[in-house]
Amino acid sequence: MIILPLIGIAAFPYFMYLTVPPDWLLVYEVTEQKAGDGTIVHLDDQNLKDYPVLEEVLLGSEQYEPGPPYSKGDLRQVGEVEYPEKITQWTIDRYVFDNTTGERKYFEYNGSYYRIGTLYAD
Repeated sequence: MIILPLIGIAAFPYFMYLTVPPDWLLVYEVTEQKAGDGTIVHLDDQNLKDYPVLEEVLLGSEQYEPGPPYSKGDLRQVGEVEYPEKITQWTIDRYVFDNTTGERKYFEYNGSYYRIGTLYAD
């Protein structure tokens, strides 16, 4: 009789995790001028694999139809990826901000510049 409540207590966090919607990482293309305001990470086909969100959007088979730029010379969304876990400080340090300089990270790949945005689904 005591085992059943213990199983319920142990399983509760797992079932709660299943009910929380995933977060999203959004990929925006920006101008070179805008990217100059932050830290630029230069990517090639080899080190792009270190950033699976960018790899999925930039090399993925599913083409994303981007809308017009939000404002002239600023940015436009080119993709989004459902992030498999909740966004943590590690994710922010990896994709959004350079934790040594505090500047926003921009990624250069094949002559285009990108940045990552976050969408929390809580």
